[in-house]
Amino acid sequence: MARKSLWLLIFSAILVTAHTLTVEAPDKEIQVARGRDVTLRCLFRTGVSADVGDVVVWKKIISPVDAVTRYFDGLVQYGQGYENRVRFTGDVSTGDISITISEVTMADNGTYACSVRLRNDPPRQAAMMSLFVLVAPSKPECNILGTAEYGQTINLTCVSHEGSPKPKYTWQSFNVQNEPRALQTTEGEQITLKNISADTSGFYICTSTNSVGKEFCNMTVSVVPPSMNIALYVGIIGGAVAAIIVISILAYCCCCRGDKAADYENTEQEERNGPSTEMTVRTQLREEDYTEDE
Repeated sequence: MARKSLWLLIFSAILVTAHTLTVEAPDKEIQVARGRDVTLRCLFRTGVSADVGDVVVWKKIISPVDAVTRYFDGLVQYGQGYENRVRFTGDVSTGDISITISEVTMADNGTYACSVRLRNDPPRQAAMMSLFVLVAPSKPECNILGTAEYGQTINLTCVSHEGSPKPKYTWQSFNVQNEPRALQTTEGEQITLKNISADTSGFYICTSTNSVGKEFCNMTVSVVPPSMNIALYVGIIGGAVAAIIVISILAYCCCCRGDKAADYENTEQEERNGPSTEMTVRTQLREEDYTEDE
């Protein structure tokens, strides 16, 4: 029994000695600014010489693409979307299977695995690394949510739609005299201003920052009394003016119709009275002639 155990130990040691393939990624995390080139380093060591059938494969974990690139028998293949963007920059024959990705984008973010399978030194071995593509924050979009009237609560929001790593937001405030003042909350995408008054009016600045750069936006808050609803006043005044114009037009039309009616009645009256007057005059003249004859 002891002799059998000894033989198993010797056989295991032989296997360990025979299979000496190791794969190593010197950099576990790599950071690069968007648009730059980046090299993903990967090295392998073995005690055997290269042979036909040796394979090197680079993959991106959780990706629909089968492989980023593949090296097989001296031939290089590229995955979809990586043509003309990826190249081996190490000497595969010496164990350096590093690759370089040109002009990285946000889509290149992720975890990559380099694996080596040697015909004379199985099994396959692999190493992993993470690539972080850095992007400066885009100019943040600032908004006021709520009605800026006395006693109300409003929220100020600030969001950069781009940025890697995710930006952090800080706030500053200045009164109407452009003097700095303290805020209860100075961090976050949103700050809340409660029970606002005239003292709340002023300027608010939001700064979006990450390890690559920073951007900012500013807004003006003008708090007014609830009664100062300009739109309502404009509507009321406009309606009143329109009503006055309509009433004036109707009154003018009525007056014109009244004058015309009066003129028409007078004309008819004169026409009716005209012949009677003439007959009266003729009668008087006849009476006078009769008197003279007598």
